[in-house]
Amino acid sequence: MIYVTKYNSPIGEILLASMDDKIIGLWFFGQKYFFNHIKEEIIEEETEVLRSAKKWLDDYFLGKKPSIKDIPLNPNGSSFQKRVWQILCDIPYGETITYKKIANKITEEIGMSMSAQAVGGAVGHNPISIIIPCHRVVGKNGTLTGYAGGLDKKEWLLNHEKNIRRCKWCNIKNPLYIKYHDTLWGKLNLEEDYLFSMFILEMFQAGLSWECVLNKSDAFLEAYDYFDIDKICLYDEAKINELLNNKNIIRNKRKIEASIHNAKIIRQIKKEEGSFRNYLKKFTNEKVIVEIGKTTNDLSDSISNDLRKRGMKFVGSTTIYAYLQAIGIIYSHDEECFLYHGNP
Repeated sequence: MIYVTKYNSPIGEILLASMDDKIIGLWFFGQKYFFNHIKEEIIEEETEVLRSAKKWLDDYFLGKKPSIKDIPLNPNGSSFQKRVWQILCDIPYGETITYKKIANKITEEIGMSMSAQAVGGAVGHNPISIIIPCHRVVGKNGTLTGYAGGLDKKEWLLNHEKNIRRCKWCNIKNPLYIKYHDTLWGKLNLEEDYLFSMFILEMFQAGLSWECVLNKSDAFLEAYDYFDIDKICLYDEAKINELLNNKNIIRNKRKIEASIHNAKIIRQIKKEEGSFRNYLKKFTNEKVIVEIGKTTNDLSDSISNDLRKRGMKFVGSTTIYAYLQAIGIIYSHDEECFLYHGNP
């Protein structure tokens, strides 16, 4: 019997699996070879070893360098695959090895030639990602190749192990904040649903920290009908009272009422301009501004003033500036941050 549980990592949702009190699988949802060769009955239940694995992952994503020996592992594979995976477990944190070097090592052990391609196949079939660190295997000259979870995740994991520096505001003890900083903040995203959801969330941030809002973002998503603008525009007193009694979101009556009021104005803007993106384009021309250390500028002043004239609330220049940073119109990663490029 196999027990499984989910884990939300900074780089995507993970499925953990155990059998006989040992970890047998750790996969990113949708990755290649996901849940490969699993035929036993599956029960979604968090066992003690699964809780230990989640704690291990917490420590890993916080940069604490947990030991592989702390978790009992039992990956299913051929004798050759298991030997390759054993070698992976010996790669030090923050270091890498090439497929060729692993092949040479096995060649010396068995006295017959082993190809880097064969090693690559075994590495790719590793069923316990991260804990058995197949992301530390690279191609010739350090090129990033072949990661079942996706090369973006491989790059993130390697950067994470280099103890990379992030913007000063990013709380590295909060995996959700790390994920937001690394994958969303400052990246240009002008999709209508994203523009609207971020507008509402940024409005709730007024007077609070963004981390506070972010920690409640999933609850907001559910409470606000997945930010369906047409549904939000129909919210009545009963729905307002429901939101005020939802302990998982920010229960500020003025902000809740303003979110409904502002949604109606955004819907009107969309009718006038064709989309909220088109409205913003009138001010931004969709040109990214690179600047650090500011909380307002002429652009945020102009948009804020226009929205206020239309009757919006909680849309001061500071709030609008933060919104423009969130959607990537203003690019503000610190110079010390690994995402700083000077020009996005």
